[in-house]
Amino acid sequence: MTNFGGDKTMDVGLLEEMDFDNANIDWEFIETILKELPSNIYFKDTQCRYLFCTHYWNHIVHDDTEAWSIRGKTDMEIRKDKENARKAYEEDKKLLKTGIGCKYVIETCIDGVTEFLEIIKNPVKNKDGRIIGIVGLINIVTDRIKLQKQLEAYAQTDIMTGLFNRRYLEYWEENEIKPQYFPISIIAADCDRLKHTNDTYGHHVGDEMIRSAAQLLKDVLADQAVMFRMGGDEFLMILTNTDEIQVQNIVDRLREKMKQTYVKGIPLSISFGVCTMKDMITDIENAIYIADKRMYREKEEKSMLKQ
Repeated sequence: MTNFGGDKTMDVGLLEEMDFDNANIDWEFIETILKELPSNIYFKDTQCRYLFCTHYWNHIVHDDTEAWSIRGKTDMEIRKDKENARKAYEEDKKLLKTGIGCKYVIETCIDGVTEFLEIIKNPVKNKDGRIIGIVGLINIVTDRIKLQKQLEAYAQTDIMTGLFNRRYLEYWEENEIKPQYFPISIIAADCDRLKHTNDTYGHHVGDEMIRSAAQLLKDVLADQAVMFRMGGDEFLMILTNTDEIQVQNIVDRLREKMKQTYVKGIPLSISFGVCTMKDMITDIENAIYIADKRMYREKEEKSMLKQ
């Protein structure tokens, strides 16, 4: 951030318009105090124009000359990120209309650098209770938000495979099933004879088998599916806007890729089961149950062939 610069004199007409009791407020003294704080503190009039700002930052278009000032300018005039400038203006107008302050976080990407800014705004009222402006505070909270997102990812992700975990499946079922996503197809998958692999070659080989199975799913499905490790060697894939024929073609591709995959010289073997939901009438838990049953039926058939 660059320290506040420019003309230090206040437009008395603006002050009278704002109905301050004292038009001779020493803004330079106020700014001198406030700019020592790490946060960016600003004040806007009822037209959403800046009257002062303790710091300039790289999110605005300005020059470093003494003649340039933020005073009298709006976010739409000076912000590089026009989407967030519009959001700032909309939040300002809402605050001026309702008299209720707000707090939110925005994501910006300026000059290739992503930052998260926390914006806090409150109305300023005169002695008669009339709103005369907006006081705001901007904090850079990038480290906090990145840590929060990292913790959320840890809570939703299976560490061994990098796929989503069962906990995130519960969230997805509650929040992501929407009419425009149908038909939705479910693929249940399970590594074959993993107990035999663990007993014969050791659990480290069994773990490698699980990781290889997860990688196969990622390689074939890429961004087509939301993928979960349900526990042990069980996996679940949800494919939106995918009908019965499409999902069967995908399973065929998974099987072809599987035939080319070996772990420590051991062929990777996975059983699959599918179920397609045509509309929201079908319960997703029931669809998962059907896909599981079909997957276990395939496992049994493979087991019988080996006998």
